[in-house]
Amino acid sequence: MDISNNDLTSSPAGSSARRKSGRVVKAPAPFISAAPSSSKRKRPVEEVESSASDIEGEVAGRLESSVESAGEEEIKKARRKAKVVKKPTAKKTKVNGTASHKSPPPMRLASRLKKAKKVLIADKGAEGLYAEIYNSGHHVNDIVAQFLGDYSQGGPAAITELVNMVIKSAGCDIRVTEDDVNDVDNVESKLGELQDEFQSQNITDYPLVSKAKSSLDFRNALVDFFTSLINTMDQTEIMYNEEVLIENIHIWFVTMSSSNSRPFRHTATLVNLTMTSAICVLASRELEKAAKIRQQLESEKKKGRNKARMLQFQTNIQNSENKYEFLLEKIKDNFDTVYVHRYRDVDPKIRHECVRSLGTWIQTLPDHFSGGAYLRYMGWMLSDTNPPMREEVVEQLRVIMDEEKNHGKMITFIERFRPRIIEIATRDAEPRVRSAAVELCESIRQAGMLEPDDIDVIGKLIYDSEPAVRKAVVKFFIAGVNEAYDLKLEELGGDDELEILKVAEDDTDSPRREWIKLKALAEVLSSYDTEDRADMPSQITKSADHEFLNVRSSESRFTLAAQSLYEELPEIRNWDVLASYVLYDHSTKPSRNTTLRTIKAAFKPADQEEIILLEMLNAVVKMGLEHLENPEKNKKRSAREVQSEDRETAARRLAELIPKLLKKFGASPQTSTVVLRLEHVLNLGVFQELRQDSTAYAKLLDEISNQFTTHADRGVLTEAGAALLHARSFEDLEEVTENKVQSLWEDTTNTLQQINKAGELSSRGSFGEAALLELSHNLARLDKLASISNCVEPLDANVDGATFTPIQILVDVVARGLLEEDDGPLDTLEDEVVMTAIRTSMFYFMWIVQTWKTMMAEGKVIQNGDIDKINELQDLFANNLIATLSSRGTNDPVRLFSTGTLLDLHILFATLRDNKQRSKAKNGVAPSHTEQSEHLQRIIKEVPDEVQPELTSIFELAEKHFARISKKTLVSPGDDEDPEDEDPEDEDEQSDDDEDDANATDSERKSEILKAEQQLCDLTGKLVLAILAKVIDASGSHKGKLRTRLQRNKIRLGPNLKEIVSHLDEPKLKAKRSHKTKAQQSTDEAKNSFKSKKIVEDDDPFADDEPEDGTVEDLWRRELLDDDPPADSHEDDSIVRSPEADDDDIMGD
Repeated sequence: MDISNNDLTSSPAGSSARRKSGRVVKAPAPFISAAPSSSKRKRPVEEVESSASDIEGEVAGRLESSVESAGEEEIKKARRKAKVVKKPTAKKTKVNGTASHKSPPPMRLASRLKKAKKVLIADKGAEGLYAEIYNSGHHVNDIVAQFLGDYSQGGPAAITELVNMVIKSAGCDIRVTEDDVNDVDNVESKLGELQDEFQSQNITDYPLVSKAKSSLDFRNALVDFFTSLINTMDQTEIMYNEEVLIENIHIWFVTMSSSNSRPFRHTATLVNLTMTSAICVLASRELEKAAKIRQQLESEKKKGRNKARMLQFQTNIQNSENKYEFLLEKIKDNFDTVYVHRYRDVDPKIRHECVRSLGTWIQTLPDHFSGGAYLRYMGWMLSDTNPPMREEVVEQLRVIMDEEKNHGKMITFIERFRPRIIEIATRDAEPRVRSAAVELCESIRQAGMLEPDDIDVIGKLIYDSEPAVRKAVVKFFIAGVNEAYDLKLEELGGDDELEILKVAEDDTDSPRREWIKLKALAEVLSSYDTEDRADMPSQITKSADHEFLNVRSSESRFTLAAQSLYEELPEIRNWDVLASYVLYDHSTKPSRNTTLRTIKAAFKPADQEEIILLEMLNAVVKMGLEHLENPEKNKKRSAREVQSEDRETAARRLAELIPKLLKKFGASPQTSTVVLRLEHVLNLGVFQELRQDSTAYAKLLDEISNQFTTHADRGVLTEAGAALLHARSFEDLEEVTENKVQSLWEDTTNTLQQINKAGELSSRGSFGEAALLELSHNLARLDKLASISNCVEPLDANVDGATFTPIQILVDVVARGLLEEDDGPLDTLEDEVVMTAIRTSMFYFMWIVQTWKTMMAEGKVIQNGDIDKINELQDLFANNLIATLSSRGTNDPVRLFSTGTLLDLHILFATLRDNKQRSKAKNGVAPSHTEQSEHLQRIIKEVPDEVQPELTSIFELAEKHFARISKKTLVSPGDDEDPEDEDPEDEDEQSDDDEDDANATDSERKSEILKAEQQLCDLTGKLVLAILAKVIDASGSHKGKLRTRLQRNKIRLGPNLKEIVSHLDEPKLKAKRSHKTKAQQSTDEAKNSFKSKKIVEDDDPFADDEPEDGTVEDLWRRELLDDDPPADSHEDDSIVRSPEADDDDIMGD
């Protein structure tokens, strides 16, 4: 392409033959193909530069008429700066098509102005400046240039267009006139009229808060326009020469920002804050410009030669300072008239705009806004009621504190508002706000502005219950650990003294430097754990604090802390090093090397620290194995194979590690529980695949069984039981594990037989403390075994001709629950023995019913002798439960547990009702094993009629206790209900509750309320199930009374109880879904209407009465129910149910 005539160096104003826009008129050059292989045409650099110059010329042309000579000079300066240095032109291709030996360098297009996005606006017919900004697609600089050009030709008209644009951006279609703009004194009244007219339309949504996808583009377009407007006014000197424009804009938009209309106020506030931010940028530039010129002046003074040049420098400095003073005056004016009033606006969105803008101003112009007169607004807004607002304030402060140059200016502010920042980090209701405050505290700590007590308070958040807060505090916490580590290094003599700890990478058993870091970590975690936690309500407390909720989880506060630290602390990611540190025998002392003896004493962990390290080991092993179990999909096949080998290696190492840990820490129940949890994450499939390598697994299984037999702690038994269940889940290991479980059964049942020979188990108080403790431990093991394996065969076994089987002994132990007189200090232990025996016996009956259901499903016959034996055991067990609950006057744990178990027992056997076979017999299919079914029905019994009042009284006591401590009012008995007897013990209990409530803390009071509600809901749920199973309140003189009693206060005692009792409501009949179209249904209704009219006309006195609309008979007559019509009966049930419905109502198992 021939581009020799294109002169880019000439000025667009030098020739009259050129257009006003600056474009050069030239003849089109012919196109010459560069090479046959080229598929795309690339514009040469000169042509691109010409296009860029043309665009600049167009923008400049629009401003020439308004800015005259001053504007021309500025545009020329801008154009000279924007000129691109010409690159040497590439070697031209030959005309004959042959390419040159050297290929030309690739050409790149010059950067061009991006085309603005169009914003989808509701009013597509909008015109003027509004349409130009939001819907034209023109660049914002072009729109601003056009606006300033219109202003130079007719000032008031352009200002009117600008004001109308902002008003329409607020969602208002009402416009102001040019006369309104000229009448400056009437701005407030005119905007008041617009506001009243706009509010009369009841428009609540406006563009800035719209949820439409284009709302963000709308806001950006508005902000970009006013930012460009301020910048262009500065470049063209209009801001300094045409103060009328800036004053008119200020008057209108400041007045709008104080409007009672939220759309007006929000939009005008955003406009004012945007212009202030742009002016702050200009002021910052003038400061930098003056500083640079002042440096040049000082340099020129040292030379002392060119006085004219020095005079020019002084003039330029004075000009920049004058501009800075002018801009600063505008900033102060906007701050005093807009920000001071809007930062406390009722709308949190407007307050959010203010705090974000103030943060921007402080960063842009720190010399002016870093003073206390402005920073105090940040401090005041830390107490804002809106969580996003508090989060934004904290975030802005963090950004400011991240700049080291701002630390000196923030000392006074941090000193004043540090307590509030700490309070937000520890006690704010929103986790996101707390996380942001923690990050701010980290920045303040790096600046050295946190007190030691504050550091400890924030560091304790590593135990926080919110994962986001724990994640945010990790860096802060690790900084504290590093400080403790550095202090230990100084005490040991520095790095030179630790050269003795250098070991090979694969040697994990010898002492190493990382152990000192682990010791420091354990010390910090232990110190935070032992300190008072009363002032940290959001922290994760120990499981003992939650016993009333029966929360048992493998996650402790230490494991959760380790999970948060896993990615950021490399010393704990390698769990081999952590395990070797825990297993190391710290009691051995080297006899000669004093330095090594001192170092070993420095990293020796305390007992509490060992527990913490074990908890952390549990967490990091779990996370490490999870990473290996979930390989990345994008890894190559070879990498995945290597990762598979790593998983197998890790599983073998862990299988070898657990027995070692149990050997060292198995004596303590607390440490044993933690170690046993490691088996849950062990991939036993490795041993399943490599059957020849069973030594490690057998050793592991022996250690788990040993822990089960040597401990009676429920935590240890629970974890050991879970480990055995985990092992049984693998098919090839099931047989080995089952043999070990059977061995445990034999040991525990033999021990029970031996204890039975030592005294009378059915009599309370017959054993001393030692014998009773042994019985308690043995029953705890039986209870756990019965929960993880079928206990029917072991408990029915009669070993060595014993008089009683283990299940008979257990039922006799339940009789110890009969309380005749207080037994002093042994009462608690006696009650624990009784409750464990009740629970184990109930497991036995549950396994029996499960076995029978399986046999019935397979068509097998249940022997009548087995049914009779279970029937006798059931009666004996139920009688002992009734005796236990009847002998106690208050709702102690044993009474409530016995009551619930009695109901569970009857519900459990009620699930054996043969509804399915009755349904088949009704359809003409003969049921199998009819005689067996009739014999089996004898075991399904109702709660004795004389026991029901006792159960009702227990429910009433629980109800009154919950109502009393939760300050709720109960409904008085109805006229058709029995009056409640006034019990003098209730008054004593109420006085005790009032006294305890007065002395209790808020946390204790809440826990007592939760405990009482749980007891009430537990008991009510079992009563509801029993009623639905028709084992209580179904016959006799008390029929229906318990149902009515349960429903009396269901709306007074909270939503939980209401939901439970709502299951007693009569079920709604389900109509058959019609498959006809609406047209067919309307036709059928018309036919039915016609038939009904005909029947009325031909009334037959001997015809059957038509059923009432909506009744069961009517629904069956219209074939809207699936079941057969009800037979005539004199039963009391008001609603006839299908057999399937009855079967669904029987709940249990």
